[in-house]
Amino acid sequence: MNRNIIAAALLFAGATVAGTLSTHRYGTCQQFDIPITASAQNSVFNLPKINDDITARSWAIKEDTRSTPRGAERITKNFTISGTYNIHAQLCQPHTRRASDILQIATHGGHYDSRYWDAELDPDKHSWVEAALKAGYPILTYDRLGAGKSDHPDAYDVVQAGLELDILRQLTVMARNGALQSATGPSHDSPSRIIHVGHSFGSFLTSAFIATYPDLSDAAIITGYVATQYLGAVGYSPWSVQYAATADPPFDRGPGYVLCQKSGIQNIFFAGDPHTAFTKEMLDYGDAIKQPVPVGELASGYKLVGLPGLNYTGPIHFMLAEFDFFICGGDCKGVTNRTALQGIYPKASAVELDIQPNTGHAFPLHNNATAGFEVSFDFLRRNGF
Repeated sequence: MNRNIIAAALLFAGATVAGTLSTHRYGTCQQFDIPITASAQNSVFNLPKINDDITARSWAIKEDTRSTPRGAERITKNFTISGTYNIHAQLCQPHTRRASDILQIATHGGHYDSRYWDAELDPDKHSWVEAALKAGYPILTYDRLGAGKSDHPDAYDVVQAGLELDILRQLTVMARNGALQSATGPSHDSPSRIIHVGHSFGSFLTSAFIATYPDLSDAAIITGYVATQYLGAVGYSPWSVQYAATADPPFDRGPGYVLCQKSGIQNIFFAGDPHTAFTKEMLDYGDAIKQPVPVGELASGYKLVGLPGLNYTGPIHFMLAEFDFFICGGDCKGVTNRTALQGIYPKASAVELDIQPNTGHAFPLHNNATAGFEVSFDFLRRNGF
């Protein structure tokens, strides 16, 4: 397609072209930057200033100390925040038309950006995007605020859960009215249905989204998250954090952005039998694409957890990794069940729970990733998607 047509379409949508079209095996993708105006009720949390490795590690230990205040106990004041933020995104269209009117919107978790969904390492085996395109779904991935090529504002008072939730809402509304589809040219219509997909903190957001805005989502895939007493119980010390701005290589971030060292990436994201679950190349890649995390996002995350989706009526699929250390304390078998999840979403048309064997928190970067992808896509097909 002529790039002038693409650029004109993006400018019409308020976006700017951020690169040439890229061809995947099963579709074509366009990266773009788009200004999103969002607002939320944020909080000022009593958090330490993090501006070097010493204060970063001290923060992690303090967070794990049993007497440290949690959640709302550490708020000093609440305030309304509103602003326009640059969000980097990628919209992919499949070669096949099987489900071309159904858009997936995938939200990544902490420590990564949208590349989590679209691995360049052996993508036929590790890219959710490639698998979605093969199954016929268009898919939108984006870098959450504070990550990747999106804006990196203040880590304490700006990048918080509520603001990120409103950004997801704005992206969804734009997708429904066709504004985002112009990124790949005027021939692509707005979707008739939207599937929201999340991983880890992205699943915090996705589950809160379908609970808060049930009419904006038609189906949901929740990976790497379930709200039980084991959620995050291992704490932040295993992350082996350092200060992002002075890491090797350094990141262009201000105070309050922390970064996992490679040992922390393995601790949190890779698990199972080290001889069969993942390879050294997968771990190296997972470390190479890591991103800093803003501490305000972490402090405010509790606002998203466990919200009941009383009016959500679509199907929802939960996928847990068998040996997820951060979500289940290293063993997800038996931590929840379908009955418990149905109680959270009593009007959902279908609720299913699966556990992906011999896998850690970073689902796509394990040897049996495609088997897990297929379980979720089979769930969608069986429920009319």
